[in-house]
Amino acid sequence: MEIDHSLPREFPSLVPKVLSMRAAPHNSSLSILYQGLTVPILLILLSGILPGQCATGTVEIFGVSGGDYLGRSVAISGGRLFAGAIGDDSGGMLSGSVRVFRKSSSGYQLEQLLPGEVTSEFGASLAVDGNRMAAGATGNGSVVIFERVQQTWTTVQVLFDPGAQVADGFGSSVKLAGDTLVVGSPNFETGAGPVGCVTIWKLDSAGVWEFHDRLLASDRVPGDQFGTALDLDGPHRLIVGAPGRDHLGPDTGAAYYFTGTAGSWIEEFSIGSGAANPGDRLGTSVAVSEDHILLGAPYSDLGGSAAGAVVHYHREGQVWVLGPYLLPPSGASGCAFGAILDLDGNLLSIGAPTDTGAEAFPSGSASIFRWQGGWQLLDVQIGNPSSFLGSSVAVHRGVVVIGAPFASTNAPAGGNIVVKIYGDTDCDQDGVSDACSIAAGSDSDCDLDGIPDGCGIGMGVSEDCDGDGIPDLCTTRDGIVADCDGDGIPDSCAVAAGQVMDCDGNGIPDLCQVDCNQNLIPDVCEILSDGTLDCDADGLLDSCELLEGSEEDCDDNAVIDSCDPDCNENMIPDSCDFLAGNALDCNSNHIPDSCDLEMPSNDVNGNGELDECEIRFIRGDADGVQGIRLADAVLLIGRVFGENSIPGCLEAADANADGSLDISDGISLLYYLYAGGTAPPPPFPDCGIIPAGAFFPCDDHPTCP
Repeated sequence: MEIDHSLPREFPSLVPKVLSMRAAPHNSSLSILYQGLTVPILLILLSGILPGQCATGTVEIFGVSGGDYLGRSVAISGGRLFAGAIGDDSGGMLSGSVRVFRKSSSGYQLEQLLPGEVTSEFGASLAVDGNRMAAGATGNGSVVIFERVQQTWTTVQVLFDPGAQVADGFGSSVKLAGDTLVVGSPNFETGAGPVGCVTIWKLDSAGVWEFHDRLLASDRVPGDQFGTALDLDGPHRLIVGAPGRDHLGPDTGAAYYFTGTAGSWIEEFSIGSGAANPGDRLGTSVAVSEDHILLGAPYSDLGGSAAGAVVHYHREGQVWVLGPYLLPPSGASGCAFGAILDLDGNLLSIGAPTDTGAEAFPSGSASIFRWQGGWQLLDVQIGNPSSFLGSSVAVHRGVVVIGAPFASTNAPAGGNIVVKIYGDTDCDQDGVSDACSIAAGSDSDCDLDGIPDGCGIGMGVSEDCDGDGIPDLCTTRDGIVADCDGDGIPDSCAVAAGQVMDCDGNGIPDLCQVDCNQNLIPDVCEILSDGTLDCDADGLLDSCELLEGSEEDCDDNAVIDSCDPDCNENMIPDSCDFLAGNALDCNSNHIPDSCDLEMPSNDVNGNGELDECEIRFIRGDADGVQGIRLADAVLLIGRVFGENSIPGCLEAADANADGSLDISDGISLLYYLYAGGTAPPPPFPDCGIIPAGAFFPCDDHPTCP
């Protein structure tokens, strides 16, 4: 709903009055009221300055050049700080950059520097949620999405408004919550002119950010600058600032409250008239939570000329009640209190970048408040002269980071950031806020989520599957326990829970073991199921060794050479010795003859030749015709008179085996054939090899095979 607050300029903070409401066309279920008050409303007079700061974070800043404007934007998530420097030229002229600082025991140290593209002015806006970061680059109208794996931030997507025009300002403001990203384009043009818009982006199941919706003010007119500031409370509650809205006169400003569902976003109500006066520029900064709406009006005169103010609404049931305005503690004119603000839990930080304090030039300031039934001022941080401290602020879990983009501590207008720790929650109820105990080192926060590890584990925010009292993210990251797949879950837990397979029961997930043939079965398990796949038992699949060339297969039999027979132990498979002509295999049994000869039974006559490979003959068969006949005796007797018997096997011609080739050989055969004489010595009557002690060679004998 929108309230018709047609009041004199000074009324918003001083008149105890409940106003009637004009129903918005979308049937809002909420109301926005003034709270009737009977006590003074200037909060600073009510509360005084309460102690609250417990520590100062030291940020190691180096490598800053003049005109970088480090701190133009800031963000914080747990133990990491993020600072944009739109003037940084490290990636080219006005490329801009984002520095990521990681908390350590000694302070915040640079984890990574992310440069932008030339003239992109990367880092104009920042939003971080856990392991995701969105950074606006207004120079080229884009938003760059990063994701963190372990300690490295990597670009995963660059977004451009599909309906944008040049100079729409896409990326001037960004907010990120879970799978929802909202981006402001304060100069977006419609047919009516530059009214501004907000685009909604959703992360799909494939991990891609997709354009989802475009939000425009229902009563938009040119110059509204809708989208200058925005804030998300979870993925379903959104507040958008339009500081150029002319409700009661030029630049009165306004803000619009939306609720979102999976399918669409609904404008519930707008805030403007009655909450601000012309020139206030209400909505320059905004913040929203379940119970609070805060709107910065940096040019409000309530606390002094253009001193600025912050409008606050507090939720009571289904009614939003206007509470006391927050005014600059210094009361200095022109300090632009409320130009920037950020809310997290019960802690609020408000920037006043042009606060001069006691200086002649804007030092800037940031005021920190805590909600305790009312906003109680905890502290005021004052910048150095001309630093414009408070140009950006961010709050998370009790830690406040403040940007001073014109600070010259490191280089002229190089910029700087300041970190202060106040605390917000006390999860272990020890009387010390969590942020303070983490800063003091009395509580560990190894996973850098801003929650003491013990509380995080107890609350289920941090996993500790092995019950060692240390978040799994830390034990895996630091190598205390094995996490071979890098998913942040100890391997032992993943295996025990059945989240991963472990076929060999060695406690190592299958997907982390060698799978050289990429069949999704670890090599070790293939070998266990079939030992022949690793013939040399070296734990490697033979097929992969052959494919990779770490083993050879000289005979192409698909068996690594070291597993092929090598009877002579010359490191060359016997089969390859045969192919190279380095070994004989007269019996074709695939064993070198020299190895067969090592068995005495294979060379009974001891002549160094395999028995089965020697020429076979029948003693006395001189003519080479099967059988001992008269012709053999005649041939042997005739030999005495100069006729040769079998020249290829002289041992066959020595029929009586007396070592002489003479007439007695023929006569002995005649006696055997016709007179009952003694048979010839072996080999006889069957074919056989030359016996030991033979006197003559036998190179060929046609009778025997």
